[in-house]
Amino acid sequence: MLSTKIVSLFLFAAIVLCIGFSKVEGQKNIAPWVYNIKSICCREHPSLGRCLPGIDDKADNDGKCWKYCVEGCERGGFCKLFGNKHICHCYC
Repeated sequence: MLSTKIVSLFLFAAIVLCIGFSKVEGQKNIAPWVYNIKSICCREHPSLGRCLPGIDDKADNDGKCWKYCVEGCERGGFCKLFGNKHICHCYC
């Protein structure tokens, strides 16, 4: 009984360590169910700074959010409200 528990614990620890140290397509060590996607689509981009709805997210105005998102995502982007400020969000 005790040896069964020890073997089970050892196998569980081995599985956890293997998952933690596995590499996913050359990316840093992460679990296989968590992908560090480098795509800009379906994400917010606070690094672009303040996003002005109707200005920064319009193709007609050549807005910074629209311009940034349309290069990586065909649909472009829009200014999404988070709390009390708008942040650029690229469409999926």
